[in-house]
Amino acid sequence: MSFTVDWDAALGSVNNDRSLLKLVIDAFLDESKQLLERIPAAIDTHDADLLKRTGHTLKGTMLSLGAVEWSAVARQIEELGTTGSTEGADALFIELSQRMPELWRQLKTFTV
Repeated sequence: MSFTVDWDAALGSVNNDRSLLKLVIDAFLDESKQLLERIPAAIDTHDADLLKRTGHTLKGTMLSLGAVEWSAVARQIEELGTTGSTEGADALFIELSQRMPELWRQLKTFTV
């Protein structure tokens, strides 16, 4: 399965301000790895609220960056946490972890 960043949507989310989009991308590239690390921590401690917040943050940023397909797994993680459970989050974390390198690669290609 091959996903592609929707650059038109990403630019639209920042009113076509390429410099601003570059700042958002750079921030996401820095912060997304830390956010991903929170998911196994939430699973290990059965912290459904942390799972929900982390999934929500990833989902929202991915949507604003035009990464709609990637955001679907983050949404599932958020929804799982919303139910008060972390059961099943391991599989979602693995899926998201396997997909993220391609998103990072595509985002790194954006130039101002």
